[in-house]
Amino acid sequence: MKYFDISTIKEAIQHLENYTANWLLPAFVFAANDVGKDTLVDMSKKLGTDQFLDRYFHGDLLGLPRMERGNSLLRPRLKGIKWNSGQFAGDYIIQQGTKMWGNLFSSRGYREMRMEGQIGGEKNLTILTDAFKPKFEEMIPDTFRFEYFMIWLYAFNGLPDEINSWDDLYQHLLEHDLKLDKFNDAYLGRFKINGDVPWPKLLGERPENDEFLNELAPKLVAFLAEQSVDTESQSNAETIAPDEPVLAEITAAIQAKESYAFLFVGPPGTGKTRYARQIANSIVEGQAQRTLFIQFHPAIGYDDFIEGFRPIKSSDAKGIEYDLAPRLFLSFANQAAEDPENKYVVVIDELNRGDVSRIFGETLTYLEVDYRGMEFTLPFSGTKALIPENLILLCTANPYDRSVTDLDDALLRRFWVIEVEPNQSILKSHLQDQGIDESVINRTVQAFNILNTAFPNGFGHSNFLKIQTVADLAAVWTGRVRLPLKRAFIHDTSSFSSIETSIEALLKVRDIDDANDEQAPAGEA
Repeated sequence: MKYFDISTIKEAIQHLENYTANWLLPAFVFAANDVGKDTLVDMSKKLGTDQFLDRYFHGDLLGLPRMERGNSLLRPRLKGIKWNSGQFAGDYIIQQGTKMWGNLFSSRGYREMRMEGQIGGEKNLTILTDAFKPKFEEMIPDTFRFEYFMIWLYAFNGLPDEINSWDDLYQHLLEHDLKLDKFNDAYLGRFKINGDVPWPKLLGERPENDEFLNELAPKLVAFLAEQSVDTESQSNAETIAPDEPVLAEITAAIQAKESYAFLFVGPPGTGKTRYARQIANSIVEGQAQRTLFIQFHPAIGYDDFIEGFRPIKSSDAKGIEYDLAPRLFLSFANQAAEDPENKYVVVIDELNRGDVSRIFGETLTYLEVDYRGMEFTLPFSGTKALIPENLILLCTANPYDRSVTDLDDALLRRFWVIEVEPNQSILKSHLQDQGIDESVINRTVQAFNILNTAFPNGFGHSNFLKIQTVADLAAVWTGRVRLPLKRAFIHDTSSFSSIETSIEALLKVRDIDDANDEQAPAGEA
């Protein structure tokens, strides 16, 4: 095998940075799958999309660790991909925590190809229209050189020894990699050998991954070197500042003996569960053995939660016996009672998804401050029990959900209620802290405001916390929001259509940075 040297790869990337990713990459996928104007092509039955692109655009090629979502998209600098500002400014390659085709499929370029009639079909079924070729050649002008794109395609995998010219490499790409005789005519104006790029000197041995990374992505290398903290352990022990308003409110209520049971209520996606876990970790000072996390559902009963019979091996090991013993909550309460100097916390997620009265039974009364530490008799075993003052309950509930238990006054009066509403400020602050591009933040906040107003009970901001690009926003819209919104307006289709149009318009608008790039002279983008 032979390899391009790193200086050649840098030169190729400096050329590619002038051409828009949202047209170059989808067009290459179409060309590789032989999509033309004559018939619909099911790309999933040919070379595919992500599986195909992973050959050339995946962090595994350089041994990069997977990112938070398990993905590792590796891209060269391309127009429309932020590379000349921010934490990794100046690096030649960019790692992103997304899938290439999922990103392209919801990107402006690909979406607008369909909306503007340059391609037809649905999802992997694709066909070109007469409008595709002139638009493709407008978006990828004739200054583009396919030779430089091929350098990227073979930058890390190398090329066979028998290849000694651009023509050889072009034929190898077509016949060996793509299983094609030639590209469809719609692409040949750009995907061709131009003859004015000199064939470079090649290496006999592949540079090491570290050498590639240090030369092509020094800032990424420095960033990865700093990531020595076990992020999973860090998140499991996540706490919040002592003067955080809700934590301060809960602490004050506990100290004043006003309540030991707290209920976070609000629509889905407002971060109730995460909030409860953070506060629990703060109360127990990160001591996981003093916390119990439970999620209620319709199948949970008193014998799972307070006390009940469970099968055990008989004393002669030949059969089974039934043992009556304290269950989850009561067992944890007994543990807390034996350690009165420390606080213990039970977090119950989705409280009203279970039958609260049936699950707690007589214990529900003893959650109240006035009954803490007071003994009561368990009906099954006849033994005495109590709920100690140092046992704190943090529960979450969606009051608008059609659940097993209604949040009626009799239930609510046993809890200190904390309303957790959709919050634009939290969303915007989080995205800014993550270093997300300002144009993406503005568009995400606009979408949140539209949806929060549209849904009868609001729409949670946490649905948008992982957004990094406009493509991510489009994916949230299609995968998480559109169907629930359609159900909410099942009897008002005109309102649904109006909201859908507003969201689609947000996804269609070009980024400010992209617009500036398009106005810049070649080489300055």
